[in-house]
Amino acid sequence: MKSSPNILIVDDNKGNLLLINSYLKGLDVNIILAFSGSEALKKVDGVELALALIDVQMPEMDGFALSKKLNEKRGENQVPIIIVTAHHFNEVDVAMGYNSGAVDYIIKPITKDILLSKVKIFLDLFNQKQIIRNDALRLKETADKLTRTNHDLKVSEKRISNLMFNMADWVWEIDENGIYTYSSQNSVDFFGLTSEEIIGKTPFDFMSPEENDRFRPVYTEIQKSRNPIKDLENWSIDKYGQKICLQTSGLAFYDEEGVFKGYQGVAKNITKRKLIEQALKTSEEKYKTMLNASPDGILLTDLKGLITDVSEIGLELFGIDNRDDVVGKHFSRFVPSKERNTLVEILKKTMNEGISQNVEMKFRKSNQTLFLGEISSTLIQGVGGIPFSYMFTIRNISQRKKIEAKQIHADRMASLGEMASGIAHEINQPLNTISLIMDNIMSGANKAESIDKDYLNKKADKIFGNITRIRNIIDNIRAFSQSHDDYLLTSFDVNSSIYNAISMISEQFKHLAITLNLQLEEKPPVIIGNTFQFEQVILNLMLNAKDAVLERKSTLAEKFDMFVKIKTFRENNIFVIEIADNGMGIHKDDIEHIMLPFYTTKETGKGTGLGLSISYRIIKEMNGTIDVWSNQFEGTTFRIALNI
Repeated sequence: MKSSPNILIVDDNKGNLLLINSYLKGLDVNIILAFSGSEALKKVDGVELALALIDVQMPEMDGFALSKKLNEKRGENQVPIIIVTAHHFNEVDVAMGYNSGAVDYIIKPITKDILLSKVKIFLDLFNQKQIIRNDALRLKETADKLTRTNHDLKVSEKRISNLMFNMADWVWEIDENGIYTYSSQNSVDFFGLTSEEIIGKTPFDFMSPEENDRFRPVYTEIQKSRNPIKDLENWSIDKYGQKICLQTSGLAFYDEEGVFKGYQGVAKNITKRKLIEQALKTSEEKYKTMLNASPDGILLTDLKGLITDVSEIGLELFGIDNRDDVVGKHFSRFVPSKERNTLVEILKKTMNEGISQNVEMKFRKSNQTLFLGEISSTLIQGVGGIPFSYMFTIRNISQRKKIEAKQIHADRMASLGEMASGIAHEINQPLNTISLIMDNIMSGANKAESIDKDYLNKKADKIFGNITRIRNIIDNIRAFSQSHDDYLLTSFDVNSSIYNAISMISEQFKHLAITLNLQLEEKPPVIIGNTFQFEQVILNLMLNAKDAVLERKSTLAEKFDMFVKIKTFRENNIFVIEIADNGMGIHKDDIEHIMLPFYTTKETGKGTGLGLSISYRIIKEMNGTIDVWSNQFEGTTFRIALNI
């Protein structure tokens, strides 16, 4: 929006200001009034002025000084100044006025017509100046715009040239005779030939005879139908005789009269992609071979659990005849409802840790029968570590579990055989006590006509106490020797199980001078599992400890105090049972193998090699772990950790 010109009027006489203001009131101007030079300078700071009317005689700063200061910093935008005075100037005053920047004078008293005439002249000059300046600005803007347009055109041409030079695609044009008339410079990357070497040749000069026969009808059809070329693949031959695969897109073009003039298009070098596709196809065939060669069933699912592939053994494992009957179905269809939570935990662990191994759970076949399996899962990740699939490895362990049960029972019986002499000693001791008591009673009966009733009751209590002890030992042996395959997992007291195991060998330890040190937590947590199998683990570890301390004693000439220590305690959410001895220790080369079946460090005939492997399996089934620390000639510590 155009603004009115600004006129400054400065006079220390209010009447003069109001008079001049009233004379100029009819003009389209914005009048700025000031009573002093300093006030005037403040009011017009940064303001463009068309004219200034300044009184000469003013206190502090006269009109000449104000005129000079007014234009000091205005550069080319000098303000025209009319000096207003009450008397005629002499030549000196005139010179001072012009030197200070004045361009005209008005003598008081002011005549309205003279004032308006002069002001209008300066306003016309100001408006003409504004028009010239605006025209100059528009001309400059037009010139700048033309300059920018010319620059942009050059930049655009350069950009297109660079784009054509640097783009991965090869740009080409052929005329109506099939001869190349244009080729982008990157033809070197495709054929090993410059654009100059390409121009003048035809596409068929770079094709094998077979490709020539296949593509000539294609170009003819495109010309007739006027349909564009879209991702057309063909194999060409480069300068060095190597085959390259091109993917071409383009169209036929025509002149204004519709006459066919040729083809324009771009081509991608997809040789690497085609070779990768061939390699992937070969790899997929190998993958299928490996998938079906695995002795275990393998299933692949997406992250939602939908089956994407399954091995031949996997089909056989679940009793499925056709792969199409399972692909696309959810994996949970093979998992009984009671096992769903186990499957969820497996998937969580796999997603967090990348793998979950050897988890036992039941599966359902297609005929709805169940089998016991062992499942391992692996998270398959793509580029950038983004997960996209699960791989499940499943094996039927029903038969293995039966064999393991037989092994556990066999080891249990072997342990009983090994403890036979100790068990006999356990039973003989209370029998000897009973025999001595009976002899004592009979001897007393022969010496007296009657026996004191309190004496007889006291002896009878000892007899019955030892009979109870024999019964408990026999009950423990009987319970220990049974298979317990059908035993349901229940909560049991760890201390009671440890005491039951000890009861079968405590007298044997005493006889062999082995100190048994118990440090059991008074109120252990409830543990879920098979109490009889847990007793077998404790008994196996104690028998191994016994053999270890005896072996070390046999190697020493001096006196050796043998001990076995059993300690239980809590450690965060874990309940720990430690069985330590000061025996021979285990060689570092044997530590990694002692949990393997039939691996033993004992002499031939002194061990089956099953005890530790069976103990490991039992504790694992209780969701626990067994770890071992050992130093030769110092001792061994087995650590059982059970989740509370």
